[in-house]
Amino acid sequence: MKINDTLRGTLILGAVVVALVIGGFAVSDNGWQKVSCIGRAIVGGVSFTSIHSVCGL
Repeated sequence: MKINDTLRGTLILGAVVVALVIGGFAVSDNGWQKVSCIGRAIVGGVSFTSIHSVCGL
């Protein structure tokens, strides 16, 4: 049970961090365009290290 709780806590913390990052992009200039570009890049198989240059972050 303890491992299950630790895993659940880690997943919740990860989800909060992802939500904060997406929210930060969303409120910036052209935020929704950047968020959609990141989403398209991830779905299209662009590596995480290349997303910065592909989406012009």
